[in-house]
Amino acid sequence: MASAIARQKPGIRTQLSHWNDVVDGRLAANRAEDALPLIRVLLKNLPRHLPTYFRFLQVVWLMRRWDEGRDWALRLLRADPGSELAWAVLARDAEAQGQLSRAQRYWTLALENAPYNRSIRQGLSRTLLRQRRPLMLTRPALATLYRMGGRWHRAIRLYTELAEAEPHRLDFQCNLLEATWHGGLTHEALLRARDLVKRDTCLLLGWVVSARIGDVNDQALAKGPLAALDPDGEYAITRFADKNAFAFPTELTVAPEDAALLKAAQESA
Repeated sequence: MASAIARQKPGIRTQLSHWNDVVDGRLAANRAEDALPLIRVLLKNLPRHLPTYFRFLQVVWLMRRWDEGRDWALRLLRADPGSELAWAVLARDAEAQGQLSRAQRYWTLALENAPYNRSIRQGLSRTLLRQRRPLMLTRPALATLYRMGGRWHRAIRLYTELAEAEPHRLDFQCNLLEATWHGGLTHEALLRARDLVKRDTCLLLGWVVSARIGDVNDQALAKGPLAALDPDGEYAITRFADKNAFAFPTELTVAPEDAALLKAAQESA
């Protein structure tokens, strides 16, 4: 045992941002296959890292390997129920399996959270056409347009009605939280954030809001989940326009062969 430990190679420190930059470069160059080994290293070291989930789903989208994205889409949706990319991957997977009713449902959920997304609109139109149904602006999509436009009080009114009608819809709950938070209803937002993380400890926005406007106990409870889900705040700033309160440059200690993979990828960029 002692000799085995002695032979074990020490880890090498690397910056998470360096891995992300290389993966993003591969994706931008449409070299999704080359991004996969780097993503696997990240998931091995940060198994709950939401930005890596998102990048993996981008790979799935580019390579059209829908079945491989199913589980990862569900994992991302547990943390961010309004992720249009995750819903779209599930929709394409359902289409590939010939499950058109399910695909139409997933496309609808994607469009409700991203009404301007052209690929999603095309996907929903395709499935509705087969069912001889028109594409219409729904109330959830209208609420999203209000939220995206910073019309917080209109978004709050509509999301409140939607959340009361369908309390199981966590995307409505999270979108209502975002609107109340940015709309300046601090007390209500904090109560909603606390309730959401009680319902599911993976819900990122609940922890982000708790850390931002909560008391010392809220902040203490949020620190661990935020460090696991979004340690450098990338997902929060991209998705919710606000970096989480405990975000910091993140260092990874990886195996020598993984560090060599990163170095080779950087040199070939």
